[in-house]
Amino acid sequence: MVEVQNLGTMIQSRFGQTAAIRFDGERYTVCFASNGVPAVLQEFDLLSGELLFRESIPNTDCCWGMCATENGDIYLGGINDGVLYRYSSDGLMPIGTNPSDRWVWQLYSTHGRVFGGTYPGAKVFEYNIETGEFHDYGIVKEGQDYVRGLTADEQSIYAGIGAAKHVVRIDRTTGELEELDLVGVSGSQGFVDRLWVIDGYFFVSCNYTEVRVFRLDTLVQVGAFPYDNMLINSRVRHPGRVYFKQGRKLCYWDIAGESWSETEICTLPEGRVKALEWVSVDGEPGAESGTEISRSDGQQAGTEESTLALVTVNAQMALIRLLDGQVIIRSLDIEPQPILIHCLETGDDGKLYIGGYQRGFSLFDPDIDEIQHNFELFPQSEGMTFLGGVAYFGTYTHAHMFRFDPMRPIDFGTTSEHNPGWIGELGHAQDRPFAMTRGGGRVIAGTVPDYGLRGGALAMYDPAAGQWEVYPDIVPEHSIQGVAYKDGLIYGGTSIWGGLGAAPAEGPARMFIWDVAKRMKLAEFVPEIPDMDRPPCMIGELSAGPDGLIWGAIDGTLFAMDPMTTRIVKSRVFFPSEYKYSKYRPIYLRWGADGYLYTTLARRLIVVDPVTLEYMQLSDAIVGNMALDHHGRLYYAQNKELYRLILPENPFSLNPDN
Repeated sequence: MVEVQNLGTMIQSRFGQTAAIRFDGERYTVCFASNGVPAVLQEFDLLSGELLFRESIPNTDCCWGMCATENGDIYLGGINDGVLYRYSSDGLMPIGTNPSDRWVWQLYSTHGRVFGGTYPGAKVFEYNIETGEFHDYGIVKEGQDYVRGLTADEQSIYAGIGAAKHVVRIDRTTGELEELDLVGVSGSQGFVDRLWVIDGYFFVSCNYTEVRVFRLDTLVQVGAFPYDNMLINSRVRHPGRVYFKQGRKLCYWDIAGESWSETEICTLPEGRVKALEWVSVDGEPGAESGTEISRSDGQQAGTEESTLALVTVNAQMALIRLLDGQVIIRSLDIEPQPILIHCLETGDDGKLYIGGYQRGFSLFDPDIDEIQHNFELFPQSEGMTFLGGVAYFGTYTHAHMFRFDPMRPIDFGTTSEHNPGWIGELGHAQDRPFAMTRGGGRVIAGTVPDYGLRGGALAMYDPAAGQWEVYPDIVPEHSIQGVAYKDGLIYGGTSIWGGLGAAPAEGPARMFIWDVAKRMKLAEFVPEIPDMDRPPCMIGELSAGPDGLIWGAIDGTLFAMDPMTTRIVKSRVFFPSEYKYSKYRPIYLRWGADGYLYTTLARRLIVVDPVTLEYMQLSDAIVGNMALDHHGRLYYAQNKELYRLILPENPFSLNPDN
């Protein structure tokens, strides 16, 4: 019989995608929704860091939308069920399900209303705080999936769209939609993710990294500046200035001069800003335990003190005194939360390398059942491979590639000198390197492009040279979902699905052959598989089998190809081609020391006899990730937990032939 062991959670992290600063009538506090299974809302005293409240948020592992109202109440929404929550002195309470979508991306509050932008319908809703009623404004932009940017006044709602950028103004009385023609923004790939109307100017955030400034009356652009996700206008000390963080610097946009400048404050915490607010602080805030104080030179004393408070994605809080440049930084005492397992592989060293959703990477020793390292802020790993005992990671977003040598001292960072460390960005508008393998002394990756785009890339890394070679659009408009190496050639499989928000490309999916030495494509073809129930939409993974054949998966179908002739030698449709689950994660193919092939065809965990193509299903679970350790034990992920299957020497002894 199969022995099933639940090994528990593997990755814990302390970060969150949304926060808010509020005044509860007595003091300023920070509300922070940390990612985890489940997500958790936590509130801290802004000055002392004291934990005031902590409670799980049901049915969600992440919150993107949160806002504070005029009376200090907090509203937030998750990504799974569309429920809107209110946090107040009465605690955290669900107040209803929004009528638009299950995924709330953005919330904004003004004049007794809470407005929400959603995914995947690109809709906007309104909640009347006094009456408790919802109103659905419907789809804001046909053909788009996301409303990520949101602001409103008494007459209008402004919605920022993606995965092609658009801004739509909604008349709150009539519901009429008017698209604003923003030159250089409208129709281009990406997201309008935040919006502000300040003193007759329209501040339009693009892709979380750049703000473009337009005059609201004419929609003429007057400038742009880089930033870290949030901005706020000065109310007292410097009217006409709009402050924002860029890197570790505090900067501002000058409305009168229509230009931006850096202040001399340059010691802010790294990371995207999730909350930014003016606060009134009585006296000088003291240095609490766990705080870091710095003072910028050259600050001129003023007659009024203004203090900015900000919170980053990594749960760091900063108090910034513009009077003298003093910055107090504190790490919020966030309780680590278990993270969804997103990627799973066995390394050359026999350890399990486990990547988390949005953040996190753990190294698990299966011989002693111990997590040896947990990197909380490691970026989301889509794919992994190993070369010369070194682990290589393809991460989201923007296809940043990392390397980890388990034999070197640990020093996680974002340069090639760090360990784990960054070794390049693939560029060419690529986003998700799911397909990874090794061959010919190189790391090989196949990618899915950025949001709203079609067309992946093939990438190769030579560790000796420390350089990437990237070849986009090997098969035009197709992503690359499978790569295998044999005798100087790369065999690739494609997918019709591009970045999120993009319509599928014309099918069917194809295979290609790439000559590594000549740097050229030798062939492109659709594999001729007998009895296929439909043309392939996604081919991958691919694997160079011990029998000399190239093996491949197409959802519920397995095939083996002669690499010399590209003839399909054997195949079987095990399950219907429904593509019910991920359109991006390849089907795993792993060869056991017993000679059998272990795979996740149609997201079922099965073992296949490569000679007869008989199979046995090993679990009833829906499985996205799996790995075999060096002892032949099988691992698979279920949400935040890792499971191990211990099989008999002959797994087919468990079941009659299939």
